[in-house]
Amino acid sequence: MFLEGKIKSYNAERGFGFIQQNEQVKDLFFHVTDIPSRHIELKLGEKVKYLISEDQGNFKAVNIVRLDLKQQQATEQALQSTIVEDHSREPISASPRYEVASVSPLSKIISFVGVVIIVVLAVMVYGKYQGYREQKQLHAQQLMQQQQQIVEEQRKAQGDLPDQVLSEQGLHNLHGTGTSELRRDVVDVTPKSTQAVQQAAPAKFSCDGRTHCSQMRSYEEAVFFNNNCPNTKMDGNNDGEPCERQFKNR
Repeated sequence: MFLEGKIKSYNAERGFGFIQQNEQVKDLFFHVTDIPSRHIELKLGEKVKYLISEDQGNFKAVNIVRLDLKQQQATEQALQSTIVEDHSREPISASPRYEVASVSPLSKIISFVGVVIIVVLAVMVYGKYQGYREQKQLHAQQLMQQQQQIVEEQRKAQGDLPDQVLSEQGLHNLHGTGTSELRRDVVDVTPKSTQAVQQAAPAKFSCDGRTHCSQMRSYEEAVFFNNNCPNTKMDGNNDGEPCERQFKNR
């Protein structure tokens, strides 16, 4: 059965002391090894409860319970629980720390700087987009100009071609079935008239890139091209009379 008493004396250097028993006149010996929570210093008058053990005819206190220390620990735990509950019930919005943070000038400055950065980036992106569009339009205009220049150069190299080129049979039919006015345009092809045609031709014709009989409008024109223009293909038998089948057989 546990008995109760108080710490009467304690020698920390030697590690023992005596308990004043409530119901006994004689003090009871105890050793520090029987004290719980030895890291907490014993206080004189501290209440304890204990069991009595006999060792070789001597009695000592064992299984000592520090009543004051136990009560103090319980009080501290209750106080800590109360503090924790108070903090948990306290609304966050009422905390001065949060109120100061919500109206901090630094946060306003950071927000303003962020907005400025976003605006600057947007302006830069828009400027690059406009530059890209202008560059693309300029490139398209340059391509169109180059194409027009190529077409003009091709036209100059080929010359003015007739609007309609008839085949040899078509020309033969045209001159064979025409009116008297068309027949006047037909030149009597003879070796004697070739020289006269050559003399009159330079004033009427010019080399423009045509090389075939089907592109000739008259015998005079064929003679001029055959005698004065390069790469013509009108005198197959090399007898000096071009386009014989087209004009001579009319």
